[in-house]
Amino acid sequence: MPTPKSSLSIAERIQSLLQERQHHEDAITSIDGTLARVGAALIANGQAPQPSVPAAKAVNPAKAGKPKGKRSRRTFAITGEQLIVDFVRSHTNPMGREIEEHWKSEGRSGAAATTLTKLVKDDKLKRVPLKDQRGSRYSLA
Repeated sequence: MPTPKSSLSIAERIQSLLQERQHHEDAITSIDGTLARVGAALIANGQAPQPSVPAAKAVNPAKAGKPKGKRSRRTFAITGEQLIVDFVRSHTNPMGREIEEHWKSEGRSGAAATTLTKLVKDDKLKRVPLKDQRGSRYSLA
């Protein structure tokens, strides 16, 4: 069994990685400067290519990978399953896209497909594939 490394060697390794990261950041800055000079020279010669990544859309390494914000769960008066069962009960053999439209019209996020699949597996709904086109019709089981 390997012995755990001392905290001093871990601290040294972290410091080494931080220095290496700084070296890479400096190299990227140098490359960006070189590319800017080449671009300016091409513009001066009338041979300016279209930039592959606009400066406004360039990724800031400090912000890369940060989540945009926590999503919150919403609550509704009835469950998603009950919403779909009630819709199928009130509409004769609705198509999957009609159920999806109703799902969205109720202000629900995501797709109803997961809930539809669960209801079919639980034998609460019956799925009948459409012939010669995509989609299915659903009925109460």
